[in-house]
Amino acid sequence: MSTRILSVIALTTLLGACASPPPSAPLSAQSLQHHHWVLEKIDGLPLLAEKGKAPDLEIGEQLRANGSAGCNRYFGQVELQGSQLRIKQMASTMMLCQSPQQDWERAMTSTLSDWSEVTLGEQQLLLKGTQHELQFKLQDWVR
Repeated sequence: MSTRILSVIALTTLLGACASPPPSAPLSAQSLQHHHWVLEKIDGLPLLAEKGKAPDLEIGEQLRANGSAGCNRYFGQVELQGSQLRIKQMASTMMLCQSPQQDWERAMTSTLSDWSEVTLGEQQLLLKGTQHELQFKLQDWVR
């Protein structure tokens, strides 16, 4: 009888461990550089963008960032501070945007230009700012 109880406890523990999310990777310049991230969700809501038209974030050599915020292109220098990230002195083009791209644009620029808490997974980047939460999926140009 006691081996049966121990077996149930062991199985429950094993299944619980399998259901746990993977630990986030440590945040560093090396873990962020040379990656292309495509925005999938804003504040938990899926983005309904045409293929190839979703906002994105590319972090290259020496933490230089660029991408599309919705309809405008942006660029700047990534700064890291502990588990937080921002794009310092972010600049962008100034085209007039329509909805929903204008809403994506506001969420992207406010979150990227202010300090945001970063959670970095194997295929996901989560930026949690004061106003918005952005969830990106890894979509590197070369795999």
